[in-house]
Amino acid sequence: MRTLKRNLLAVPILVWIGLLVGVPMIFVVVLSFLSRDNLGNIIYQFTLDNYRRVVDPIYLRVFWNSLLLALLTALITLVVGYPVAYITANLSPTRRALSLGLIMLPFWISSLLRTYGWMILLGNAGLINNVLMALKLIDKPLPMMYKFGTSLVGTAYMLMPFMIVAVFNSVDKLDRSLLEASYDLGASRWKTFFQITIPLTLPGIAGGFTLVFIPALGLYFVSDLLGGGNTVFLGNLIHTMATRGRNRPLAAAFSLGMIALALLVLSLYWKVSKDKTGEGLFQ
Repeated sequence: MRTLKRNLLAVPILVWIGLLVGVPMIFVVVLSFLSRDNLGNIIYQFTLDNYRRVVDPIYLRVFWNSLLLALLTALITLVVGYPVAYITANLSPTRRALSLGLIMLPFWISSLLRTYGWMILLGNAGLINNVLMALKLIDKPLPMMYKFGTSLVGTAYMLMPFMIVAVFNSVDKLDRSLLEASYDLGASRWKTFFQITIPLTLPGIAGGFTLVFIPALGLYFVSDLLGGGNTVFLGNLIHTMATRGRNRPLAAAFSLGMIALALLVLSLYWKVSKDKTGEGLFQ
Protein backbone atom coordinates (compact mmCIF):
# COMPACT_ATOMS: atom_id res chain seq x y z
CA MET A 1 0.00 0.00 0.00
CA ARG A 2 2.85 2.35 0.88
CA THR A 3 4.56 1.56 -2.40
CA LEU A 4 1.35 2.38 -4.27
CA LYS A 5 1.00 5.72 -2.51
CA ARG A 6 4.67 6.56 -3.12
CA ASN A 7 4.34 5.88 -6.85
CA LEU A 8 0.93 7.48 -7.22
CA LEU A 9 2.41 10.75 -8.52
CA ALA A 10 4.07 8.85 -11.36
CA VAL A 11 0.74 7.60 -12.74
CA PRO A 12 -0.08 10.79 -14.75
CA ILE A 13 3.40 10.74 -16.26
CA LEU A 14 3.05 7.07 -17.23
CA VAL A 15 -0.36 7.73 -18.76
CA TRP A 16 1.03 10.70 -20.70
CA ILE A 17 3.99 8.66 -21.98
CA GLY A 18 1.62 5.83 -22.89
CA LEU A 19 -0.52 8.17 -24.98
CA LEU A 20 2.38 9.93 -26.71
CA VAL A 21 4.70 6.95 -27.17
CA GLY A 22 2.84 3.71 -26.58
CA VAL A 23 -0.20 4.34 -28.79
CA PRO A 24 1.82 5.63 -31.81
CA MET A 25 4.20 2.69 -31.41
CA ILE A 26 1.32 0.21 -31.53
CA PHE A 27 0.03 1.99 -34.63
CA VAL A 28 3.45 1.69 -36.34
CA VAL A 29 3.74 -2.01 -35.44
CA VAL A 30 0.28 -2.77 -36.83
CA LEU A 31 0.95 -0.65 -39.94
CA SER A 32 4.16 -2.57 -40.68
CA PHE A 33 2.12 -5.77 -41.20
CA LEU A 34 -0.38 -4.22 -43.63
CA SER A 35 -0.31 -3.92 -47.42
CA ARG A 36 -0.95 -1.15 -49.92
CA ASP A 37 -2.50 -0.95 -53.35
CA ASN A 38 -1.02 0.52 -56.54
CA LEU A 39 -2.18 4.01 -55.53
CA GLY A 40 -0.52 3.85 -52.13
CA ASN A 41 -3.72 3.30 -50.18
CA ILE A 42 -3.42 1.05 -47.13
CA ILE A 43 -5.08 -2.37 -47.43
CA TYR A 44 -6.02 -4.05 -44.18
CA GLN A 45 -4.51 -7.36 -45.16
CA PHE A 46 -1.86 -9.09 -43.04
CA THR A 47 1.50 -9.64 -44.76
CA LEU A 48 5.18 -10.23 -43.97
CA ASP A 49 6.41 -8.86 -47.30
CA ASN A 50 7.50 -5.59 -45.71
CA TYR A 51 9.93 -7.39 -43.40
CA ARG A 52 11.17 -9.57 -46.25
CA ARG A 53 12.07 -6.40 -48.14
CA VAL A 54 13.81 -4.97 -45.07
CA VAL A 55 16.38 -7.79 -45.18
CA ASP A 56 16.95 -7.37 -48.92
CA PRO A 57 20.69 -6.81 -49.61
CA ILE A 58 19.94 -3.42 -51.18
CA TYR A 59 18.23 -2.18 -48.04
CA LEU A 60 20.76 -3.84 -45.74
CA ARG A 61 23.26 -1.49 -47.36
CA VAL A 62 21.13 1.41 -46.12
CA PHE A 63 21.23 -0.05 -42.60
CA TRP A 64 25.01 -0.28 -42.87
CA ASN A 65 25.30 3.35 -44.04
CA SER A 66 23.20 4.53 -41.09
CA LEU A 67 25.08 2.36 -38.60
CA LEU A 68 28.42 3.60 -39.91
CA LEU A 69 27.31 7.24 -39.78
CA ALA A 70 26.00 6.88 -36.21
CA LEU A 71 29.13 5.06 -34.99
CA LEU A 72 31.54 7.54 -36.56
CA THR A 73 29.48 10.46 -35.26
CA ALA A 74 29.62 9.05 -31.74
CA LEU A 75 33.39 8.44 -31.97
CA ILE A 76 34.11 11.92 -33.35
CA THR A 77 32.00 13.63 -30.70
CA LEU A 78 33.71 11.55 -28.02
CA VAL A 79 37.22 12.38 -29.21
CA VAL A 80 36.43 16.09 -29.50
CA GLY A 81 33.94 16.38 -26.65
CA TYR A 82 35.79 14.51 -23.88
CA PRO A 83 38.68 17.01 -23.59
CA VAL A 84 36.19 19.89 -23.68
CA ALA A 85 34.11 18.31 -20.92
CA TYR A 86 37.20 17.48 -18.85
CA ILE A 87 38.60 21.00 -19.07
CA THR A 88 35.19 22.55 -18.38
CA ALA A 89 34.70 20.44 -15.26
CA ASN A 90 38.01 21.69 -13.83
CA LEU A 91 37.26 25.40 -14.33
CA SER A 92 36.17 27.79 -11.61
CA PRO A 93 32.39 27.95 -11.02
CA THR A 94 32.01 31.22 -12.92
CA ARG A 95 34.01 30.11 -15.95
CA ARG A 96 32.33 26.70 -15.86
CA ALA A 97 28.88 28.26 -16.05
CA LEU A 98 30.01 30.50 -18.92
CA SER A 99 31.53 27.55 -20.80
CA LEU A 100 28.41 25.42 -20.40
CA GLY A 101 26.32 28.33 -21.64
CA LEU A 102 28.47 28.63 -24.76
CA ILE A 103 28.29 24.85 -25.31
CA MET A 104 24.49 24.93 -25.13
CA LEU A 105 24.21 28.12 -27.21
CA PRO A 106 23.72 26.30 -30.56
CA PHE A 107 20.49 24.78 -29.20
CA TRP A 108 18.99 28.27 -29.17
CA ILE A 109 19.18 28.32 -32.97
CA SER A 110 17.15 26.14 -35.30
CA SER A 111 19.08 23.05 -36.38
CA LEU A 112 17.87 23.65 -39.93
CA LEU A 113 19.41 27.12 -39.94
CA ARG A 114 22.67 25.70 -38.60
CA THR A 115 22.68 23.16 -41.42
CA TYR A 116 22.24 25.95 -43.97
CA GLY A 117 25.16 27.67 -42.27
CA TRP A 118 27.36 24.68 -43.13
CA MET A 119 26.14 24.89 -46.71
CA ILE A 120 27.22 28.54 -46.83
CA LEU A 121 30.65 27.53 -45.50
CA LEU A 122 31.28 24.44 -47.63
CA GLY A 123 29.51 25.24 -50.92
CA ASN A 124 31.35 25.86 -54.19
CA ALA A 125 30.55 29.55 -53.78
CA GLY A 126 30.87 29.32 -50.02
CA LEU A 127 33.02 31.21 -47.57
CA ILE A 128 35.86 28.68 -47.37
CA ASN A 129 36.29 28.37 -51.13
CA ASN A 130 36.07 32.14 -51.60
CA VAL A 131 38.79 32.74 -48.99
CA LEU A 132 41.08 30.06 -50.45
CA MET A 133 40.64 31.43 -53.95
CA ALA A 134 41.20 35.00 -52.78
CA LEU A 135 44.48 33.86 -51.19
CA LYS A 136 45.44 32.15 -54.50
CA LEU A 137 45.74 28.79 -52.70
CA ILE A 138 43.37 27.08 -55.14
CA ASP A 139 42.41 27.76 -58.78
CA LYS A 140 38.89 26.33 -58.64
CA PRO A 141 36.42 25.59 -55.81
CA LEU A 142 37.02 22.44 -53.78
CA PRO A 143 34.08 19.99 -54.03
CA MET A 144 33.27 19.66 -50.32
CA MET A 145 29.50 19.26 -50.53
CA TYR A 146 27.27 16.23 -51.14
CA LYS A 147 29.56 13.57 -49.69
CA PHE A 148 29.37 11.09 -46.83
CA GLY A 149 32.03 13.07 -44.98
CA THR A 150 29.98 16.26 -45.24
CA SER A 151 26.95 14.53 -43.71
CA LEU A 152 29.23 13.17 -40.97
CA VAL A 153 30.61 16.62 -40.13
CA GLY A 154 27.13 18.15 -39.99
CA THR A 155 25.70 15.35 -37.84
CA ALA A 156 28.65 15.44 -35.43
CA TYR A 157 28.31 19.21 -35.09
CA MET A 158 24.58 18.91 -34.33
CA LEU A 159 25.06 16.30 -31.59
CA MET A 160 28.35 17.44 -30.03
CA PRO A 161 26.70 19.15 -26.99
CA PHE A 162 25.00 15.90 -25.96
CA MET A 163 28.36 14.15 -25.61
CA ILE A 164 30.00 17.08 -23.83
CA VAL A 165 27.23 17.43 -21.24
CA ALA A 166 27.05 13.66 -20.58
CA VAL A 167 30.81 13.37 -20.03
CA PHE A 168 30.88 16.61 -18.02
CA ASN A 169 28.42 15.18 -15.51
CA SER A 170 30.67 12.15 -14.94
CA VAL A 171 33.90 14.15 -14.69
CA ASP A 172 32.28 16.66 -12.33
CA LYS A 173 31.33 13.83 -9.94
CA LEU A 174 34.85 12.34 -9.83
CA ASP A 175 36.30 11.75 -6.37
CA ARG A 176 39.39 13.96 -6.58
CA SER A 177 40.99 12.13 -3.66
CA LEU A 178 41.42 9.07 -5.90
CA LEU A 179 43.39 11.15 -8.38
CA GLU A 180 45.54 12.59 -5.61
CA ALA A 181 46.18 9.09 -4.26
CA SER A 182 47.29 7.98 -7.71
CA TYR A 183 49.74 10.90 -7.93
CA ASP A 184 51.05 10.14 -4.42
CA LEU A 185 51.74 6.55 -5.44
CA GLY A 186 53.94 7.76 -8.28
CA ALA A 187 51.59 7.50 -11.25
CA SER A 188 51.99 10.08 -13.98
CA ARG A 189 49.15 12.31 -15.15
CA TRP A 190 48.63 10.26 -18.29
CA LYS A 191 48.64 6.96 -16.38
CA THR A 192 46.18 8.38 -13.86
CA PHE A 193 44.00 9.63 -16.67
CA PHE A 194 43.81 6.29 -18.49
CA GLN A 195 43.67 4.01 -15.44
CA ILE A 196 41.56 6.12 -13.03
CA THR A 197 39.71 8.92 -14.82
CA ILE A 198 38.58 7.02 -17.92
CA PRO A 199 37.18 3.97 -16.04
CA LEU A 200 35.36 6.17 -13.52
CA THR A 201 33.79 8.28 -16.26
CA LEU A 202 32.81 5.29 -18.39
CA PRO A 203 29.08 5.65 -17.56
CA GLY A 204 29.19 9.21 -18.86
CA ILE A 205 30.97 8.07 -22.01
CA ALA A 206 28.38 5.32 -22.54
CA GLY A 207 25.55 7.77 -21.89
CA GLY A 208 26.98 10.32 -24.33
CA PHE A 209 27.53 7.60 -26.93
CA THR A 210 23.88 6.58 -26.59
CA LEU A 211 22.59 10.17 -26.72
CA VAL A 212 24.56 10.76 -29.92
CA PHE A 213 24.13 7.40 -31.65
CA ILE A 214 20.33 7.22 -31.51
CA PRO A 215 19.56 10.71 -32.96
CA ALA A 216 22.29 10.23 -35.58
CA LEU A 217 20.22 7.41 -37.07
CA GLY A 218 17.34 9.72 -37.88
CA LEU A 219 18.71 13.18 -38.73
CA TYR A 220 17.61 12.83 -42.33
CA PHE A 221 17.52 16.56 -43.12
CA VAL A 222 21.27 16.89 -42.46
CA SER A 223 22.18 14.20 -44.98
CA ASP A 224 19.57 15.55 -47.40
CA LEU A 225 21.02 19.07 -47.38
CA LEU A 226 24.73 18.37 -46.86
CA GLY A 227 24.94 14.92 -48.48
CA GLY A 228 22.63 15.71 -51.37
CA GLY A 229 21.04 12.27 -51.12
CA ASN A 230 24.11 10.64 -52.67
CA THR A 231 24.34 8.28 -49.69
CA VAL A 232 20.99 6.88 -48.54
CA PHE A 233 20.43 6.55 -44.79
CA LEU A 234 17.53 5.07 -42.85
CA GLY A 235 16.02 8.44 -42.01
CA ASN A 236 16.06 9.51 -45.68
CA LEU A 237 14.61 6.19 -46.82
CA ILE A 238 11.77 6.23 -44.28
CA HIS A 239 10.92 9.84 -45.09
CA THR A 240 10.88 9.18 -48.83
CA MET A 241 8.76 6.04 -48.54
CA ALA A 242 6.24 7.69 -46.23
CA THR A 243 5.83 10.74 -48.49
CA ARG A 244 6.79 10.53 -52.17
CA GLY A 245 6.93 6.73 -52.21
CA ARG A 246 3.43 6.40 -50.67
CA ASN A 247 4.45 3.15 -48.98
CA ARG A 248 3.75 3.76 -45.31
CA PRO A 249 3.66 0.06 -44.33
CA LEU A 250 7.21 -0.45 -45.62
CA ALA A 251 8.29 2.81 -43.96
CA ALA A 252 6.85 1.51 -40.68
CA ALA A 253 8.84 -1.72 -41.04
CA PHE A 254 12.05 0.25 -41.55
CA SER A 255 11.16 2.44 -38.57
CA LEU A 256 10.96 -0.66 -36.39
CA GLY A 257 14.34 -1.73 -37.75
CA MET A 258 15.76 1.61 -36.66
CA ILE A 259 14.16 1.17 -33.24
CA ALA A 260 15.80 -2.28 -33.00
CA LEU A 261 19.22 -0.67 -33.58
CA ALA A 262 18.47 1.92 -30.91
CA LEU A 263 17.39 -0.76 -28.43
CA LEU A 264 20.61 -2.66 -29.11
CA VAL A 265 22.65 0.40 -28.18
CA LEU A 266 20.50 1.00 -25.10
CA SER A 267 21.09 -2.58 -23.95
CA LEU A 268 24.84 -2.11 -24.33
CA TYR A 269 24.60 1.13 -22.37
CA TRP A 270 22.69 -0.67 -19.63
CA LYS A 271 25.48 -3.25 -19.32
CA VAL A 272 28.23 -0.63 -19.25
CA SER A 273 26.42 1.52 -16.70
CA LYS A 274 26.05 -1.29 -14.17
CA ASP A 275 27.92 -0.72 -10.93
CA LYS A 276 30.20 -3.18 -9.14
CA THR A 277 27.29 -4.87 -7.39
CA GLY A 278 25.73 -5.75 -10.75
CA GLU A 279 22.72 -3.50 -10.29
CA GLY A 280 21.59 -1.13 -13.00
CA LEU A 281 22.50 2.52 -12.87
CA PHE A 282 18.90 3.57 -12.30
CA GLN A 283 17.98 0.89 -9.76
